[in-house]
Order: sequence, then structure tokens, then C-alpha cells
Amino acid sequence: MKPLSVIFDMDDVLCRYDLGQRLRVLSRITGLVPRDIRAAIWDSGFEDEADTGGYSDPGSYLQEFGRRLDHPLTRAEWVAARREAMQPWPHMLALAERIGRQARIAIFSNNGPMTKAALAEIAPEINAIFSEHYHSFEFGSKKPDPKVYTSLMTRMGVEPQACLFIDDKRSNVEGARIAGMLAHHFRSYERLLPELQALGFSP
Repeated sequence: MKPLSVIFDMDDVLCRYDLGQRLRVLSRITGLVPRDIRAAIWDSGFEDEADTGGYSDPGSYLQEFGRRLDHPLTRAEWVAARREAMQPWPHMLALAERIGRQARIAIFSNNGPMTKAALAEIAPEINAIFSEHYHSFEFGSKKPDPKVYTSLMTRMGVEPQACLFIDDKRSNVEGARIAGMLAHHFRSYERLLPELQALGFSP
């Protein structure tokens, strides 16, 4: 049966995400060296906490982000660093747009409240195509926990078996399958096309 909904991961599916570039931009903003920024934000568990609902709104997340760097980061600075780390893939965005004319499409990404609030600023090309985007912090857990997919399906009001989920991480794909979804381990545009065709799409 052709899926009624297709749900895309964002980073490294719709765009290339470069954490190193993000660290370099943050380094220019704060004066800190990239390894110290990574230690304070990513290696400390802060981002994992944000992704799983530890910060329910963008303001509290941004305040803690700045506190950990000992630099009162502005929203514009945070957005600039995130945007610089993302390189949209035009072929994938065009594909998503085509699929969107044949099924309901959405994004589901492991991210905190700032990414959701600022998506139109950090990735306007992606935001223009996806009117629905969901982020793990909204559900109190993150991929690959099967329960987070179940919560997502409930929020969307759809049946798992009628949804195709696309993600670049094998563990996330396996979590989606455990939750009853169809799932594709994304490695390239060229490998995705035949699977979409086999499911009844005209990509």
C-alpha cells in the first residue's frame, strides 16, 4: 500500500549538517576555542537534555546555552551559527516537494525548542516546503526510542503502517520499524528513489 504520509529527518537527509562549521562560527562569536564550546554544549549532555524536553521554550534554552559558554548569546547569533552549519540539498528538497504532491509530508528531527521556533530563519528553503515539522523535545524523548514515534503518530493522527520514515541513522530507522512504521535508511538520493517507486510514488 502506498504510504499516506512520508516523514523526513532533517539534518543529513534534507541538508548537510556540519557541526565543525557551527563550532567555528560560535568560536568567532564568543572568542572560545571550538573544542571548549563542544565540551560545554554537546559533550556535557546539554543538547541531549534539550532534545528530550529539558527546556520547554526557546528563551530558557538560549539562556542556558549562553550561560554554559559564559557569553550571553543572542537569538540572532544562535541562528547564524546553526544556519551556517546547514547546506540544503536542492535535489532532496525538490524530491520532498514532489512527494508532497502525492502524500502528506512532515519533518521529525532530534532537536530542541530553538530549532523549531527558528526553522524559517535557519533553513528557509526547508521551511517553505514543510508546513509540518516536529522535534523530539515536544515528546520528552528522542529517536530511536520507539515510544517517541508512537507519540508522533498520535500527534499527527495517523496510523504507523501508513507512514514512511526516512532517516540517515540506522538506529533511528530500526526504532521506527519497531513502532510499526515503514522506514528507509537514507544513504543517498539515488538509493532512495527506487524504494519510493516500489511504494507507489512518482519521484
